[in-house]
Amino acid sequence: MDLTEHFKCMAITTFIGYKALLNNETPVACIIKDIKTNKIISIGYNYTNKSLNGTQHAEFIALQRFKNKNINYNDLVLYVTVEPCIMCASYLRQLRIRKVYFGCGNDRFGGNGTILSIHSDNLLNSTYQSICGICRTEAIQLLRNFYIQENESAPTPKLKKNKDIESKLFPPNQFTITKEEFIYNLGEERLRIFEDGSLELTPRLNEGYNVKDFLKLEELKRIPFLEQELGDITQQQIDSFGSLFYSIEGDGSINYEMVVLKYTT
Repeated sequence: MDLTEHFKCMAITTFIGYKALLNNETPVACIIKDIKTNKIISIGYNYTNKSLNGTQHAEFIALQRFKNKNINYNDLVLYVTVEPCIMCASYLRQLRIRKVYFGCGNDRFGGNGTILSIHSDNLLNSTYQSICGICRTEAIQLLRNFYIQENESAPTPKLKKNKDIESKLFPPNQFTITKEEFIYNLGEERLRIFEDGSLELTPRLNEGYNVKDFLKLEELKRIPFLEQELGDITQQQIDSFGSLFYSIEGDGSINYEMVVLKYTT
């Protein structure tokens, strides 16, 4: 099973998260794709810092654009860097979204399987599928780059300890879906990744990747709302974005020998 298109969507989503980071926001982002046209029709990114509104998560930003529009949410697929929180998972279910792909789990507030399974609780109607693990390490590393920054808006900014994120290992890769769901959505040929816990998904079997390889400047510039809201996109930004992440080898292992950089304001 070729997952290239899903990786491309998640790479774009992760880049939007990076643009949010450049704008002093938490680097969590999402895109909305219409399955009928196969086009990205909306984006979202955390906007809680500037708005001072704790509900302005990426999913809300992306989907609020459709307010008062005749939209069939069951035609929409959401890609998001981090597992939707319980609030957002409930929102997605109420809208009857078709499917969600997320990068890394949310081990504090996850609503799609890590803490609660809001998306699939059969006591309620209109469940939706939620698939995890695509560009997982990139989502984690982007968050790490955010959390080592000093919060200059705090009354007494705290000095952050342990900023050496380049040498940190990643937590085990634990999937929040069943074995059957994994096989159906990600391919039986990748089952060892499901069972191993130390390996990552790759777009094609036995082929590694670097997240930057999926990004093209001219395509990013055509994504709705992106430049208008988060500023101009340059090739230098794409290169700087790519320098933050480890490559994934063909066997699914993380190339820890690679030199990665840290984001600095």
